[in-house]
Amino acid sequence: MRHYINKMSKFCYRPSLGLLLIRVAVGAVFLAHGWMKIQDVGKVSDMMVHLGVVAPTFFGPFISWLEVIGGLMLIFGILTRVAGAALGIEMVFAVFLTGIGAGFGPHEMEILLMAGAFGIALTGSGNYALYKMECNNCGAMLCKENH
Repeated sequence: MRHYINKMSKFCYRPSLGLLLIRVAVGAVFLAHGWMKIQDVGKVSDMMVHLGVVAPTFFGPFISWLEVIGGLMLIFGILTRVAGAALGIEMVFAVFLTGIGAGFGPHEMEILLMAGAFGIALTGSGNYALYKMECNNCGAMLCKENH
């Protein structure tokens, strides 16, 4: 029995495929939400004014396009660490701007997206990416060493 369990667990061990699924899911959520924001950037800027953000006419469109472009970058595996870090930082600001004092409940999605984005930033793109920047051996970006 142990032999079959080991054989099946080795067959299912696919970290790069798991990263692809996470990248696509997180990227698709950012892409969808960013696209909705782009459809009415004026409302996004108005919301930024309400939250007390400095330069809302800059940050409204900036956040909208960050989510669209960053989501696409995660989905296709282009500069995934950079996109993950940028989107994770955006979610940190989203949680704090909308009221961290309200507790965990109202921020579940933002916290999950933040964790997913930062997780991608820490792990990289995996093998299924259009522009893989990480070395398979040391994890460094744009590594030129021969391992």
